[in-house]
Amino acid sequence: MFIKNKSFVIKLLGCALIPVLTLAIVMNLRSSPSFEAVSGQSYGWKSEKWTLVNYFAEWCKPCLEELPELNELAEAGELRVFGISYDSLSDQEIIDLMKRYQIQFPVLKTSSLETLPISLPAVLPTTYILSPDGEIVDVLHGKVTIEGIESLLEKHQNKKS
Repeated sequence: MFIKNKSFVIKLLGCALIPVLTLAIVMNLRSSPSFEAVSGQSYGWKSEKWTLVNYFAEWCKPCLEELPELNELAEAGELRVFGISYDSLSDQEIIDLMKRYQIQFPVLKTSSLETLPISLPAVLPTTYILSPDGEIVDVLHGKVTIEGIESLLEKHQNKKS
């Protein structure tokens, strides 16, 4: 009799843990949202690398002027670089924009923006710097340069050490 009750208690505890584990998984997914680029590739905020997220628009001259710098940063591979169109564009419109301005880093789908912990900025261009933990550590308004980004990264990486 005792063994049957013990078995029942173990089964009951197992059943009780399923909702708790499900909740833990859901909370973890919410704390590390994923987003999708127009290429179809999915990403998460947390990464082994630092992340740069740049809001831009085609009608914003400083935004277009900084694209070569952002391309170079992305190509160097030391940090992840993502673009977000300030204007709500279809995936095809974003792809056309990327071709027109030779954007060589992933640009996020407009539909992915709802899950991002970054709000639409009031000023363009706006660039967010995120730590590998996915924490926003800096917000830059105006045109960025490679030297400026590298200097900021060095400052933040030294703080983490």
